[in-house]
Amino acid sequence: MTSEQRLAEIIAALDALGLKCLVMGGHAVRFYGYHRETDDYDLQLAAEGWDELGEKLSKATLFSIEPLVEGSSWRPGYFRRFRIGTLATAADEWLEFWKSNHLLPPFEELFPRRTEGTYAGRTLSFLSLPDLIRSKETERKKDWDDIKYLEGFLDASLLARAERGECTLVTALSELRSRRGFEMLLLKGYLKEQNLIKEALLKAKNPITQAYLLPFAPDIPILPGVSVPMESAISNKLRREPPASPLHLVLVEAVRQQYIRAAQAADKADKQLIRARLAQS
Repeated sequence: MTSEQRLAEIIAALDALGLKCLVMGGHAVRFYGYHRETDDYDLQLAAEGWDELGEKLSKATLFSIEPLVEGSSWRPGYFRRFRIGTLATAADEWLEFWKSNHLLPPFEELFPRRTEGTYAGRTLSFLSLPDLIRSKETERKKDWDDIKYLEGFLDASLLARAERGECTLVTALSELRSRRGFEMLLLKGYLKEQNLIKEALLKAKNPITQAYLLPFAPDIPILPGVSVPMESAISNKLRREPPASPLHLVLVEAVRQQYIRAAQAADKADKQLIRARLAQS
């Protein structure tokens, strides 16, 4: 049985128990097209299934082949993990649940914007692509490797939707985060309309997007606030730099690295705070 088939089997068992979940982590990355190895089963769980989770899992025949064991949690109250079997490598097989995640909004907000798709012959519910990207803004390099691919996929998807009339071009522009997406927009001539770019800049929530678009609308007076504002020296250079020039792209990557470092530091600080609380308890 493949890990995809195993996940589909697990979700079927959870559905039968009345547990509502969204697939996140490595299997969600695989669903969106980046084929990397993963043996983890990471799920975001609706809060109403949380307290009786162990009791419910113990009643599922799928998990009765080996004794169900709950492992320790580095984030008690919000993250639970259960050993549900043994892999072919003899390593333990773990099923991991989040009730809430410091990088994501509540399940009630995540579920309506989920993506449903076929995975190993079964329809599963996955975190939306923007939510999956956000969930991976951690201190781990592997997560940022995933993000690099996922950003390109999201940009291509939004542009295709805009061309089909399913969303506006401004929406696609305002979410731009990848070199792949930038080159597609440039090739198709969508970066020539300064009014559209100004509108997208006012909607942009990420400094990487701002860095890509600013040279195309340098006279916009004020950029909206974002979680990691770009340095004023970089902003001033971007306003003077010809669009799509080599220096423009170098400055975009400088902004990207600043954003990554800030996100990694925030995630690390959150984890250190949790560990300190555990040590005191």
